[in-house]
Amino acid sequence: MVVVVGAVALVVPRMMAAHAAGTVYYVDAISGSDASSGVSESAPWKSLSKVNSTTFQAGDRILLRAGRTWTGQLWPKGSGASGAPITVDSYGSGNKPRIDGAGQVGDAVRLFNQEYWTIRNLEVTNTVPSTGTPGANLRDLRGIHVGGDNSQTLDGFLIDSVYVHDVTGEINWIGGDTADNAPGIRFKTGWDGSKKTGGIVFDTTVPNVTRPPANPTILNNLTVTNSQIMNTSFAGIVVKQYTGDGKDAAGNTIATATGWGTRTSASDTKFRPHTNVTIRNNYITQSGTAYGCNGIYLTGVRGGLVERNVVQRVGTSGIETYFADNVTIQYNEVYDTQKKAGGADSNGIDADKGTTAQKIQYNWLHGNGDGILLCQFSFGDVVVRYNVLTSNTRYQIYLHSDQAASAKIYNNTIYNDRSGYLVYGYGKYLTSTYTLNNNIFYSTRADAVLSSSSTVRYQRNLYGGASLTVPGDSNAVVANPRFVAAPITGPSGTPSTGPQLASAYALKLASGSPAINAGLTISDHGGRDFAGAALYNGAPDIGAFEQPSTSPTPSPTTSPTASPTPTTPTSRVVAQHGFDNLAVGPLTNGTEGLAVGAAGGQVSVVATPSTTDHSLRLTRSANSGSTSVSRSFSPPLTGKVTVEADIMRPSAWTSGNDYFGVPYIRNSNGQNAVSLAVTKNTIAAYSGTTLVTVGSYTPGRWYHLSAVIDIPSQTFDLFLDGRLVLDNSPFRTSLGGVAQIDYYANSSNYGTVLVDNVTVTAAG
Repeated sequence: MVVVVGAVALVVPRMMAAHAAGTVYYVDAISGSDASSGVSESAPWKSLSKVNSTTFQAGDRILLRAGRTWTGQLWPKGSGASGAPITVDSYGSGNKPRIDGAGQVGDAVRLFNQEYWTIRNLEVTNTVPSTGTPGANLRDLRGIHVGGDNSQTLDGFLIDSVYVHDVTGEINWIGGDTADNAPGIRFKTGWDGSKKTGGIVFDTTVPNVTRPPANPTILNNLTVTNSQIMNTSFAGIVVKQYTGDGKDAAGNTIATATGWGTRTSASDTKFRPHTNVTIRNNYITQSGTAYGCNGIYLTGVRGGLVERNVVQRVGTSGIETYFADNVTIQYNEVYDTQKKAGGADSNGIDADKGTTAQKIQYNWLHGNGDGILLCQFSFGDVVVRYNVLTSNTRYQIYLHSDQAASAKIYNNTIYNDRSGYLVYGYGKYLTSTYTLNNNIFYSTRADAVLSSSSTVRYQRNLYGGASLTVPGDSNAVVANPRFVAAPITGPSGTPSTGPQLASAYALKLASGSPAINAGLTISDHGGRDFAGAALYNGAPDIGAFEQPSTSPTPSPTTSPTASPTPTTPTSRVVAQHGFDNLAVGPLTNGTEGLAVGAAGGQVSVVATPSTTDHSLRLTRSANSGSTSVSRSFSPPLTGKVTVEADIMRPSAWTSGNDYFGVPYIRNSNGQNAVSLAVTKNTIAAYSGTTLVTVGSYTPGRWYHLSAVIDIPSQTFDLFLDGRLVLDNSPFRTSLGGVAQIDYYANSSNYGTVLVDNVTVTAAG
């Protein structure tokens, strides 16, 4: 193109040429030519490089020939405008045009510092071929990537009817233990370094991590719809905001923090999330990869809608929100979530850290590890209503939030036929405020756990099936709910059908059900039930389905034969030692019921971590007797017992013996049934008679250890900093009840360990 200015002719490069708005460009990988005009089907361009070197204008359309394949990266330039996006689409008949990154580019399709784009009807893949070493082919890869770093708000992205598959993205976890690193999998990579590979990724960054600008880049009005995302690691769909915690290769933080993507409180003014995100009508599966984790991961988001998706056999979490505000998750089917690639979880839906105004409603969650995980560390609030949870293999609802969080859980139908747990939480996570009203808790397995505490309150729920211990619900309905066709045998969702929510209608209430008209009135109930029926028809029903009132309201204390018997709450804290109110110095035997053995060393209260936050220090320096502090229980604690504490080693092991029990958990014969230890720079535990390393420790850092002991099943779970590291591990020896816990060292196991916040909780 030649432009004449005065007497001077200027040659303007093609990529800078101004095109008329609304121009249609055609690209054909076989019959095209980059020397052609590209503006007709008879004269198409050929290569991605031709497209990538062109700056398109508002309203332009870039049409790729169906049935053709391009290898490399598609990155067209330019921005559209409101009402006139630039569109990438297909023309002709045949399969969707395919963009194959072949593992040679980070992003097979890329947009950066651009806005108002529609990407439609593409097939996208980005795979490094596998080697003989599993995970060795994982890289920093994405299928479609939308990002920016220009400190502007970038608007208007629609991704519609794409097929993104087989993206071999690396697995980077925020925390964890680097001792668990494996080919393609890294732990403790920090916020900005983690969870940003996979099928479709929206995220932002800064030009220089050491000198970030004053304002973030914000993505607004993002929609992914009608698409299939299959076998893409780390995740299927990711939305994530930059926060400034980047690390070098040695793990040292080198970035200057901005706080844009993380939250310290619900009102944190540094939090600058992406806005108005819609994920709708997609099918996401990771069934063909051992490395595919989250199906949908929304973090650094305000204003989100996740609806009518099928998420099948992904890892960690089907749908997860994290540092997010005002997100609704509804009408989704999530099933068969598994643990993969070092992840600790396997839940259907997770409202995680720092999430506020979350609504989880009208979803069918089945065959996952946990149905719903409420893991609102630091703070958060969530409503969980009118969902159907069936046949999840561990916890149907997992209560795992910090004290400042709250959850309203009402009118859900929970059908358990695979687990010993209905609602489960332990230790300090039972200090969060949870209200559970109008739910149906049905279990074919007797004594399925319903965890409770003074802040976990049950009211007017129905308890049915096998014998259950009702957790202090003074208005419990104890009866057979009379489902119309339980158990569910209907089909699950597929790419062609979408969510098969109607399969869950098998758990509707038959006429005469004691759940009809038996519930509490909820003022903000959402207006409809799981099946779309208006609320209420007469008095509220219990469970996820509302039925017309055709029978008298049953007594809330009706208790037919073979139904559970209500009892008083049984969860209780039986021992708690924070040491903050004790004077610094040697710990006296008998203080707070603790037995102290100082032979071979010292047991002292110390001003660590601070002068107002004390802990207990055990130091062993001589081979004489034992150095220990223990707590005994008479009679021994039975049922389900949780023992947790914070542990710290002030220095690294270099040589010699080194084994501190933290703690030994003993039966009434004084035998060690559960043994947790810090030894030679590692954290370990006995699984049966085998000592298993579950992590490494960094000197000076506190670690939270929680052993959840199931005496009826003679197994225990071990959590390290909230991450499950041992699952259903057998005891070392038979344990009829927890008679003693003992933080202990003997022989020539010299060194120091600090212990704080010891808590023992019993349920049973």
